[in-house]
Amino acid sequence: MGQRALTVAIINHGCKLNQFEGESLESELENAGFAVVDFRKGVQPDIAVINTCTVTEKSDRKSRASVYRALAAKKPGGIVIVTGCYAETDAQQLRGIRGVDFVLGNSTKAAIPVLIDSLIKGFPTAPLEIDLFFPEKDFTFQFSGAASPHRSRVFVKVQDGCSMACAYCKVPMARGKSRSRPAAEILSYVQQVVAQGYREIVLTGINLGDYRSSSTSRKPERGLSVLLDKLQEIDESFRIRLSSVEPFFFTDDLIEVIAQPRIAPHFHIPLQSGSDRILALMGRPYGMDTYMNLVKKIVALRPESHLATDLIAGFPSENREDFQHTLELVREIGFSSLHVFKYSPRPGTRAFHMPDDVPYEEKALRSRELIALGEELNERYRRQFCGKVREAVFESKGEKGSGRWEGITDNYIRVCIEGDALFGIRTGGNLNRKLLPVRITRVQEHKTWGELTGSDREYQYTSDTPY
Repeated sequence: MGQRALTVAIINHGCKLNQFEGESLESELENAGFAVVDFRKGVQPDIAVINTCTVTEKSDRKSRASVYRALAAKKPGGIVIVTGCYAETDAQQLRGIRGVDFVLGNSTKAAIPVLIDSLIKGFPTAPLEIDLFFPEKDFTFQFSGAASPHRSRVFVKVQDGCSMACAYCKVPMARGKSRSRPAAEILSYVQQVVAQGYREIVLTGINLGDYRSSSTSRKPERGLSVLLDKLQEIDESFRIRLSSVEPFFFTDDLIEVIAQPRIAPHFHIPLQSGSDRILALMGRPYGMDTYMNLVKKIVALRPESHLATDLIAGFPSENREDFQHTLELVREIGFSSLHVFKYSPRPGTRAFHMPDDVPYEEKALRSRELIALGEELNERYRRQFCGKVREAVFESKGEKGSGRWEGITDNYIRVCIEGDALFGIRTGGNLNRKLLPVRITRVQEHKTWGELTGSDREYQYTSDTPY
């Protein structure tokens, strides 16, 4: 297999951190000379990597389906590697699938390029204990980063794992206890990618709010707010976006920092339920009043904020009154987007031993009701910005020949721009990595349109930028 050009396919499931890790592997392998392909489009890969998720039972099924598709699609003699959270928690089950060559947990995922290189150089391809390749097993923060030339935004993994114990959640079993990447490494990497022209840095982790820089006896550990301050000292050419942050990690220091204009006003704050009774059963350390007060603080500082949240429909013993509390709280807050999950019992969790007494049909009904409400709120949120200017980073081009580019505004509105002759950018021109002011012109049910209003970096957000 080492005598010809090799193709690799990487299929990612699950959260943004998992997506980042998969894209980072893809970038590293592409830089090493591999051709990245997609077997879902009929291309046979030499190597297929399935990066799995296990947050729900449905996630398990989808991950297994991708494994079977990879086995059917690979070239004769090709290799199938399964990794990610499902591989971490149910490795033996996946090893039992005939044809799977390697099953790697999250701690060795970043070493997949090393494994592939070893195989090319002559190691056998039969299933082996991964310890033979990696006696030093923890590669948690060894990802090179997803600074792909095809991307305008860079995801930076700063934290992994979770030390919480929410009753429904299998993630601590898949990711381990909370641990953080040293601040010096993060700052060095961000300096590199900013110098390459990237204009948005997305900080990501399994439990980002629990970030703690390395501590010593002389220097106590410091949290996310300090890291954000340090990142803003690099230069003023880029903005910073946070991935999901749990409500109980929004300290006064962090709230003060996110008021700064270079922090994107887009905050994903998991709620899970609007019922205090259900929150207590879930093991969530807050109630509705605490959550509402946090939202009020954020909106007072950043009224343009895109507020996103996670919700679980049909947790054990959730009745219609509990669900009604959730609907009422969602409407009162006016979230900008909702991520809705039907409750799924996960082995090893406390909730697994609770009676799963909400019928599936009722879970599905409540889920659909929340999704419909989320779509209504999202369209309402986008419409309030019609005629207003937001700064967007452009990251993908539309259909070939259309001259359209898609960007993401600071407040997380995906906006479609048609070709424009302004300041030398003509139809079909390259907007990749540009951070440009865009006026929102019209909003449709699932699409937002805009027009360019100025040149790259001439428009700077300040605390006085009108909302």
